[in-house]
Amino acid sequence: MAFHFASDVHLRLDRPDRGTRFAGWVESLGTGDTIVIVGDLCDFWFASRQRYGDARRCDGLAALIRHREAGGRVRIVLGNHDATLGRFYHDRLGAEVVAGTSDAFEAHGLRVRVAHGHCVGARNPLKGVMETDAFRRAFSLLPGPVARGLETSLDRSNDVHRAASDARHIANFRDIADSLNGTADLVVFGHAHVALDERRGASRLIILGDWLDGESSLRLDDRGATLITDRPILSSTTS
Repeated sequence: MAFHFASDVHLRLDRPDRGTRFAGWVESLGTGDTIVIVGDLCDFWFASRQRYGDARRCDGLAALIRHREAGGRVRIVLGNHDATLGRFYHDRLGAEVVAGTSDAFEAHGLRVRVAHGHCVGARNPLKGVMETDAFRRAFSLLPGPVARGLETSLDRSNDVHRAASDARHIANFRDIADSLNGTADLVVFGHAHVALDERRGASRLIILGDWLDGESSLRLDDRGATLITDRPILSSTTS
């Protein structure tokens, strides 16, 4: 049985292509395999404005439910976008939700450490506020056009600062991987929306990449760990 990792899928009902791509990936896995979501399975828009009703309305969530019902496991580490969805994932998907922002386990002879990565290093205080249930409830009450306008403004700001933010997170993730030398063989992060695979001493650092317009995942089985993505993979020699 294999372990499969994905992060930053950002499922939402008004972006159905993400759910379709993700569902196809889930359905390609073995029925007894374990899926580990390394944060941001759903987008904040879903968390605040679309979480009510049947979870199967989203192809990606429906695929996870079917995977679990067929005998597979679904384990979720919460990220910044889905920080308030722990109960939803547990009750509606039947998923195992990790308490805290990181997970540690052994699989196929490797000591694995997993974290979304949004709590690593300096954080924008506003981003912390946006992860609270109070902010989610307030955002859910805004008229649609107002909410869309705020989302567009935030997206534009994120785009402007994306390169610097990614570089900062990658540096922090490398420091953490270095600190785990001797205690972890595989260190897996999401959040930075880039794919990276490199050795850090005795540890291997992997950043999963996102699903906004493509696919990115990690397979761990008795042959080892393989990063599978349709985007360039950064390494210490290319980043």
